[in-house]
Amino acid sequence: MDRNAMVLGSMSGSGAVHPRIARQRTELVLSQPFFGALALRLKVAEDRTAKTFWVDGETLGYNPGYLNTLSDLEVRGVVAHEVLHVANGHCWRQGPRDPDRWNDACDYAINPIVLSAGMVLPKGALVDARYTGKSAEEIYGLLTQEAKNKQPPAQQPHPGQLKQQSGSQGQPQPGSSGQPGLSPGQQPGDKPASQNGSFGEVRPYKGPDKPVKETEWKVAVTQAAKAAAMRGKLPGDLLAMAGEAARPVVDWRAVLHRFAQQSSPSDYSFAAPNRRYLHLGFYLPALHTPAIGDAVFVRDSSGSVFDDTQAQFDAEILSVFHSLKPARLVVMDCDTRVTQVQIFERGDSPEIKPVRGGGGTAFADPFNRVIADGLNPAFLVYLTDMEGRFPAVVPHFPVLWASTTRLTRARKAPFGETVEVIC
Repeated sequence: MDRNAMVLGSMSGSGAVHPRIARQRTELVLSQPFFGALALRLKVAEDRTAKTFWVDGETLGYNPGYLNTLSDLEVRGVVAHEVLHVANGHCWRQGPRDPDRWNDACDYAINPIVLSAGMVLPKGALVDARYTGKSAEEIYGLLTQEAKNKQPPAQQPHPGQLKQQSGSQGQPQPGSSGQPGLSPGQQPGDKPASQNGSFGEVRPYKGPDKPVKETEWKVAVTQAAKAAAMRGKLPGDLLAMAGEAARPVVDWRAVLHRFAQQSSPSDYSFAAPNRRYLHLGFYLPALHTPAIGDAVFVRDSSGSVFDDTQAQFDAEILSVFHSLKPARLVVMDCDTRVTQVQIFERGDSPEIKPVRGGGGTAFADPFNRVIADGLNPAFLVYLTDMEGRFPAVVPHFPVLWASTTRLTRARKAPFGETVEVIC
């Protein structure tokens, strides 16, 4: 029997919702209508294979043994917590990220909102002022970078191993049921409560209608926010969260390629006739794409752009180079000054070196180097967190700022186009 079948077999059927969860959902509808309206959209299912609670965009699962260890106020807070996972789109956006670290990042993103709404969370809830106001993707990048900085890569354990190790240390305390290792209210066969500060798991939505489900939830979040605001029961941070959750997501890779292609001069010309119709006696123009100038990419090397983002950006640099075939590919690294320049000619097989730098941030020097080195940019793309001094002079070539900070919080560039890069 596979895992999914085991989980389904351990879940309660379509019977009544657990009375304690049903009671706290009702309390949310009355006192916190934003959370309450969205909580009613989730099916509730008992799942003894779970450690605590979980949500996947469609179902709210819970372990009854863990539920019995919580107070009524904590149950209400956990339900609101799980609702925010879906409202923030965490069930749709995990991608290839490590599930445990992604779960922690999502918890850090939403727990302050639940607490600021006046609710109670179980002891050990993940809260850190450094992450308040940041998205789950930004926090995930910070957690990943912090883990790399703490230990050499060869000795760095997998996040899941860290949790297994922390859960295996020490001797379990006997529960009220008389069975060793059980928390109060747990039954034999129930999984133990989480010991690492996480009391709910966010799982990726597995249904074939993911885009539809995601859109439905965005609409529901907007409607719930409006309804709660009309009743005067929508705190400011929830209003901001609802606006952020409903904001359309733009694929920065598509924007990057579109920006680069727009800088490639293409037109129909008789200079190179369309050979396809010459044998029929038709002398027709062909699409002529002359060689574009230099494709210039600048990487912020101040340390504010994390390794994973740099690696994905490097992959897109190479993709643009191979698809557009510019005269040259120029890759610069810059903190306050240009720290490294790599130039590749058309036909090369570029191997981009790691970022070099680590100081503060200022954006002017790469633009000065373009002039000083006699480069001929068809365009320039700058990957940065947007925290730095911008050039005083507007360049004559197109510029795309690839911002690793949410556009709602990023500094506005005085020229060029800006796209949000959240990896």
